Amino acid sequence: MNTKKLEYSIFDKFKFERKPVGVKFSLDKPKGVKPAEKDLALCEAFKEAQTSEPFYLTEVACGEQVVGQKDYPPLMYSGQLGPMFSMFKNSGANRRIYDYVPHLPLNSVKYITHASIDKMTFAPDLLIFTCKPSQAEVILRASSFSDGKMWHAKGTTCLACAWIYAHPYLSGEINWTVTGLGFSMKARGVLPEGLIIISVPFDAISPLIENLKEMEWEPEWFKMGRDNFVSEVKKRTKEMGKKMGQDYSGPGSQK
Repeated sequence: MNTKKLEYSIFDKFKFERKPVGVKFSLDKPKGVKPAEKDLALCEAFKEAQTSEPFYLTEVACGEQVVGQKDYPPLMYSGQLGPMFSMFKNSGANRRIYDYVPHLPLNSVKYITHASIDKMTFAPDLLIFTCKPSQAEVILRASSFSDGKMWHAKGTTCLACAWIYAHPYLSGEINWTVTGLGFSMKARGVLPEGLIIISVPFDAISPLIENLKEMEWEPEWFKMGRDNFVSEVKKRTKEMGKKMGQDYSGPGSQK
């Protein structure tokens, strides 16, 4: 019996057009997985895995500093590339990002394994979703359903891959972005614009699954229309207010 399929089967309910992808960082060579058949930038790797067999990378064509394969060279640290690529007005603006863009420690990772969720044979360090806004709403609502934590959408014009790969893994925060925002991803034509990318770190995957199992995915409030929604909110909050001895008729009401 495929226990991995059972564990992640809740995601089948979304009927994603693009499969979620698991990512594993390791120093040991993954068993039963072949190396990637072509050069890939880090921002292209999860997209490639959506339709391919599982693969691992020992080198990435771009973004190698983010996953600790190389250190940033002086030219990048200087910020002089930013103005040349029309990313930043001046080198100072570009230079500033290197004080906060996350990256894995140098040489801490040798193999970066990618597999679509239906072909994963490992417990992922990251689970990356590429989805429509309506699907993202369910995932993000589920992410805070049991603890009320805020959503995070952190990013930068360049090194957008850092916020998909390094930041969630290092911080433990689910992070999301919109396709069409990352400079290199846009230039490479990685994905059509307007999709939501959500990167979930390993310790947030299980709570996400449990919340998805428990919560109502499409509440009745989404189906009743604007006027009925407003009316029902006022009615129910007024009733609840009376039970609590408070005069409250709902958001936007006047006493």
